[in-house]
Amino acid sequence: MVIRNFLWKHISAVVELESQILQAEGSSIDNVKQSVEEYLLQPNLDVENNLFLYEDNGNLAGLAIVCPEPSIKRSVLILKIHPDYQFKNIQETLIDIALKRASYLRASVLHIQVGDNQFLTNILMNAGFKYVRTYWTMRWDLQPLHSTVIPTKYSFRPYGKRGDAEVLTKIQNDAFSGSWGFAPNSPEEIEYRANMGITSHEGIIFLNEGTNVRGYCWTYILGSGKEKVGVISMIGIDPAFRQRGLGKPLLEAGLKHLSSRNVSQVELEVDSNNTAATKLYISMGFTKVGDRHWFEASPIPNLPTVPPS
Repeated sequence: MVIRNFLWKHISAVVELESQILQAEGSSIDNVKQSVEEYLLQPNLDVENNLFLYEDNGNLAGLAIVCPEPSIKRSVLILKIHPDYQFKNIQETLIDIALKRASYLRASVLHIQVGDNQFLTNILMNAGFKYVRTYWTMRWDLQPLHSTVIPTKYSFRPYGKRGDAEVLTKIQNDAFSGSWGFAPNSPEEIEYRANMGITSHEGIIFLNEGTNVRGYCWTYILGSGKEKVGVISMIGIDPAFRQRGLGKPLLEAGLKHLSSRNVSQVELEVDSNNTAATKLYISMGFTKVGDRHWFEASPIPNLPTVPPS
């Protein structure tokens, strides 16, 4: 068993690991290599210091990514485990390394999201994590949409004008400020994500009042062919313009866009404590299909990080 820091010479092994995981889950991505590379190249992720590989006899058995969010003093842990190693406790080693790295990054908390996986849940609890929150996975099967009437002074337009990265950054940060787990984004981060392969400028929809953006719906697409799944990533509304019935037309605009791209279904995740959002999604025909649970641990201060190999 060897634990090493990621270097770009390991990218093929990481792509193969992701492919094996997707295959075991019955999922797909149109271009796994592009998707993995784009994810790892995100601004401020610093994968050569924050991505750790677990090798067993030269084979990549799993990895841990510690995603730093210094503005809210937290890090988020993402674990990827090869299907053949799901129940071999390599998660314990990777979680321990992630806690040390989060401590080095001066994170007050380390968060991880998992599905209904009792094996991993037990490992997390033994490592000092505690349950903090549940998100629902919801699904919308394609169905007719009825146009929601919005005031005539409002209109939709796609992302893509000069300066839109700054516009989207501001409204997203304003809309979600104070929300659990939300870390403010920078224009650099927003522009990068808006140009990733899974999204399109047409799939980021602004709701304007005149020339002023009052809300947005950010969508993207996973998979290919008959397995394409649309995702409602975020819907945000300027706090000063809430309670005006703008959420429903924004959601409808996102669904119409995804339907036009011939997706087989649409999915989203929503905080189960967000009653207003869950009611909106249910009213539009979404049904709950699963749970995703967040766990939290407080890293021990001043633990040394794992040095690069």
